[in-house]
Amino acid sequence: MGNLSNDGHHATASGNDLSTTSVVNHIYLLADSDSNPFNSWMEKIGSRLHLASDQISLKPIVDLLITAISPERIFVISHKGIPQYQIDDYTEILLMIDEAVDIAEDQNMNFVKLAFSQNRDIFISLGDAAKIEGHLEFGSPYYCSHFRNRFQVYSTGPTKIIEMDQDQMDKLKSETSDRFQALFSKAQILYNNAADFFKQDNPDLGASLLYQALLMTYQSIITAFKGPIPEIYSAVEYQKVAKRYLPLITSNDRLGYLPEKLEETCSLQGQRNYQTSKAGMDLLAADVQTLMEISQITFASKLKQFDSPAV
Repeated sequence: MGNLSNDGHHATASGNDLSTTSVVNHIYLLADSDSNPFNSWMEKIGSRLHLASDQISLKPIVDLLITAISPERIFVISHKGIPQYQIDDYTEILLMIDEAVDIAEDQNMNFVKLAFSQNRDIFISLGDAAKIEGHLEFGSPYYCSHFRNRFQVYSTGPTKIIEMDQDQMDKLKSETSDRFQALFSKAQILYNNAADFFKQDNPDLGASLLYQALLMTYQSIITAFKGPIPEIYSAVEYQKVAKRYLPLITSNDRLGYLPEKLEETCSLQGQRNYQTSKAGMDLLAADVQTLMEISQITFASKLKQFDSPAV
């Protein structure tokens, strides 16, 4: 079944006339088997129009991504902000691309980042369609919770994503939560121990434990959604992986600088004429605590993506 154009006629799924179509026209609408096709289409169109009104820049962004990258599918996930940390509502846009097409991912991502560099409330990532489908079949928590039919706003064909049934999704959600909590609780212990050393005027040991707390926070995110990765990774490398799953952890420079700053602080300890500044470490500790709290809140919100859509 084709897409509906503004005048009610069927449009092609390729989205060729990008200058005149709306974001709604790029959705490959499928009628539900248990309802009137026209009503089903209108309901879905209405929901997408509501989404577009909430995200003012959604249509030009989707059009630009289709023009520049020609993805197979686009998924849009809207998230509530965190007012206590001055974080506004934000949106993740996930693209499935055909790796066989001559597309340089780094070049395209640089283009995308440049185009949307002024909009910090939109996070965009690319993924190879074949690999994503493999992850879905394998039961990856990240892919199963993000690449769902309920979040799809564009497709070049009528096929749906093959999803787990809800019982399987509930089990996967529980396992994902348990993996996160097991490591995050250790990060909290490390942070509390670091805070004790700062109170005892021992910023060197406090800095070392604070660095470990940061590492463990990243590991809790990665392990929950992806699985364990080598422990030889630095905090900078952990952050690079973790931000794919929780992009808010690098949403501003105040949090993004933490790995490099703590690595630098720990590497300089013991050198002649170097002394860790307690005042400086207090500021770092406050930012690590903020990062941990944002990670915990955001992760809890992401768990809702495993649930069945609200009726």
